[in-house]
Amino acid sequence: MFERNPMLQYRNEAPKRVYETGLVKSPLAFLEKSGTTVFLCACGEAHILLDFDGEMVGGLEVTLTCTADAHVRIDYEEHPDYALRKEPLTCNWYQLVVDQYDLTAGTHTIRSRGRRGFRFVNITVTSSENVRLEDVTAVNGGWPVVPRGMFRCSDDRLNRIWDISAATARACMQTFYEDGVKRDGLLWLGDYRFTFPGAWYAFGDHVLALRSLRMMRDSQYPCGAIPACAARGGGEQHNSPSGISYMPNVPGDGQNRWIIPNYMCDYISGLWEYVACTGDTAVLPEFMDSARKAAEFMLDMTDLNSPGRWRIDDFASKRDGYGFNYTIHMDVNISPLSGYGSKGALLMEMLLAMRALKRLAELVSDAPLASWADGQALRLDRHIEAYYRDRRFGSYTDDVRQRFTGINQYVAPRAALAGKVDELGIQRMIRCVMPRVGFSMAWRIEALFHLGYTAEALRDIYTAWGKMLDADSRTCWERLDLPEMNETHWYDALGSYCHGWSSGPAWQLPKWITGVQNVGMGFDRVVIRPRLAHLTWAEATVPTPNGEIFVRAEQGRTGLAVTVDLPPEVRECTLCGPDGHSQKITASGVYNV
Repeated sequence: MFERNPMLQYRNEAPKRVYETGLVKSPLAFLEKSGTTVFLCACGEAHILLDFDGEMVGGLEVTLTCTADAHVRIDYEEHPDYALRKEPLTCNWYQLVVDQYDLTAGTHTIRSRGRRGFRFVNITVTSSENVRLEDVTAVNGGWPVVPRGMFRCSDDRLNRIWDISAATARACMQTFYEDGVKRDGLLWLGDYRFTFPGAWYAFGDHVLALRSLRMMRDSQYPCGAIPACAARGGGEQHNSPSGISYMPNVPGDGQNRWIIPNYMCDYISGLWEYVACTGDTAVLPEFMDSARKAAEFMLDMTDLNSPGRWRIDDFASKRDGYGFNYTIHMDVNISPLSGYGSKGALLMEMLLAMRALKRLAELVSDAPLASWADGQALRLDRHIEAYYRDRRFGSYTDDVRQRFTGINQYVAPRAALAGKVDELGIQRMIRCVMPRVGFSMAWRIEALFHLGYTAEALRDIYTAWGKMLDADSRTCWERLDLPEMNETHWYDALGSYCHGWSSGPAWQLPKWITGVQNVGMGFDRVVIRPRLAHLTWAEATVPTPNGEIFVRAEQGRTGLAVTVDLPPEVRECTLCGPDGHSQKITASGVYNV
């Protein structure tokens, strides 16, 4: 049975509406406390589908009164169609969640058999006599934080997108950053990378982020490899009485032996981003050896001296000498036909990770490590330029000798974030269909914002997250099927409708539209560069370790008026206008740029 985790904060929540019923008399009565809701079981199987209007993470309590033996089935899901589905749907790592109970005559309060992640609950009752529904309550839990960040603008659709993105990050903040609370219940390194900035910009979280980073570190093998999922370090919640019971063999050998190289880059870069946001350099000594070993392992998998096969290529479908499974190089789909791949994008991420490692080493005054990381970054850069840049077009490729047989989605944004110029790649990326995976969409949008393509970045956000709004979602989906833009994922109910790596707008909108960007340590130095595009105004509150920064930008007849409220701990603030002009500001006030 579900048990409350003492580390989490819980609240009881009632259903917000009755979505559908069958053979139920007065279905609203139990919600409105205005009478009696009755399952008319004497006429046949009865059911009621309830909508909690948001992601619930925890347990469910249902109180029923029976006058004869009764069988109760409860289906939990994030989509109403799947909550109503009676056919079993399962694979080797997930199955639709069902709790079943046999009751005798009397009043019973039944509880979910473990933790559940859901928005919709379908209660089905069979009995020879009618059954009264007395009460339904969700026990909703999460990491104890309070909202500190905010984003609002003149476009209510963007406001709603920010809301569901922040809600997604919040739901995935459990005892670590879970990727999807309905399904995996695991700490994936790649998911952490995109949940943390959302959790920071919306809630100013650093405690759970550090806890998650330590789990990743503690999952590392002696050779330096870090599995894509940090179950070895405690980043799973399956082996407890209150944990997930409906995922067979998880976590298992697959999660603990599956190495995704770009996720290891995310560990190093994510460590740097944590320190930069929080200013918490005191924790670095406990991570530096782990980060160095991870970098060495990744370089050992990569042949930087020639364009030949990488060591990882020989283990695409089998175990290497350590027993690791390199099923994919990088968690991206180049195209539906080519599978997983883009070595060019992986090399860009490795380059960024080495630069991050150099900065981390400098913070702890480890000159030899900083010099080594800098040298490896130079080696990676030379290798990229020699083998992954098509000099005819000045653009970067997924693999050596590639001649633009397909449209590249993945090298171009990472090249831009690595400071490289690839205008052709960016233009091709802008014109091609968006990727289906949430964090790949975030990389693309981040690169567009970074390069000043604000309108194009907003177009992508409207396209993908707007589709979620149109489907009445309260959280962000793991992936979309584009260009068809089907409401469901390609793998049907096995997908996740509340997935942390898709919460990008929670941090990208305040960071790039109102323009509040950290360029120091712990937001002691910030740049404010509003880019409103078609918006008439936008405002945001951004958490810092020492208070909140508030910015409001408004388009006026004479230019852009920017209201700024700064905590005193911000040592330096640069306000940039749309024409590139910048000015240093030292106090709160209203400025024209």
